[in-house]
Amino acid sequence: MRISMLGALDVRGEDGSGVGVGGTRLRALLILLALEPGRVVASELLIDGIWAHDPPAGAANALQALVSRLRRTLPGAVVESHPAGYRLAVEPDAVDAVRFERLASEGRGALARDPAAAARVLREALELWRGPALLDVAGSDFFRAPVTRLSELRTAALEDRIEADLRVGRGRELTAELTSLVAEHPLRERLVGALMRALVAAGRPAEALTAYAAAREALAEELGADPSPELSALHTAVLRGEVPAGPPPGAAQPADAAADTAAPSAPAPPTNLRAGLASFVGRDDDLSHVASLIGTFRLTTLTGPGGAGKTRLALQSARPCSTGSPTASGWWNSPRWARRPTWHRPS
Repeated sequence: MRISMLGALDVRGEDGSGVGVGGTRLRALLILLALEPGRVVASELLIDGIWAHDPPAGAANALQALVSRLRRTLPGAVVESHPAGYRLAVEPDAVDAVRFERLASEGRGALARDPAAAARVLREALELWRGPALLDVAGSDFFRAPVTRLSELRTAALEDRIEADLRVGRGRELTAELTSLVAEHPLRERLVGALMRALVAAGRPAEALTAYAAAREALAEELGADPSPELSALHTAVLRGEVPAGPPPGAAQPADAAADTAAPSAPAPPTNLRAGLASFVGRDDDLSHVASLIGTFRLTTLTGPGGAGKTRLALQSARPCSTGSPTASGWWNSPRWARRPTWHRPS
């Protein structure tokens, strides 16, 4: 027997034929038991879920009669009695909500080691949904908690599936889907970040910055909060052009990707230099002069009137890997400088 609750309640026998479960209370009883397949559900909990705040006189007898009706409806004697309550004797995977949770957990666990496999498992999990969770009882206050929980798990699984797709290089294909999802969930920062990465992969970094600005405004208006450090760091990376257009380093390549890939560059050594948010042009001669002084002397001091750009010149001189910087080679590669310099503002 298969019981589907991720949408309208649907029950199927072993031969795949539909089993009609009529009546609001009978359907509520089956859903309560199916949320805990193979486990005893207390009679008090069943009474509260079925009749809420208005149980009938002799509620235990009324529940027993309802269970008898359910037994006659379902194929086979799958509802068992217990001194404390009743138990639905089916395999957990026979219930779509339980199977969804298992697949979603497996997909998230595989995300780091095998994003392509994670994407397949998460798609299988999400395909189990046919509508809102527990649709037949979603209007009941008693079922608000499981409905909210399942809905949140669905969104999290969707975010995991999108992350898996991004890691295998499908960002360009995700822009339309993510645009719609962000419009539906403007406060989900993980979705906003995924949209920004997908737009960069599609060669549309300006739109990625616009998406960030819209999210920042929505967070301020709805929650009075700023974007998270992770989303802010992604915004800075987009500004600096440091978000890769393809999959991140180490991610699995899609099947149709080119076989030849460039060798990864060595990671930059740690530093406490402040990030440069704009290009540095027009002072190549000054940079060359500072580089020659640093290569000769252990201590070099930059002097000049306030506002002349001493701090920016010092920072740029200490940043050896800047594109086009004269300091990208020379003193940095000298063996007498074994560690990357750190920057300290003079008191």
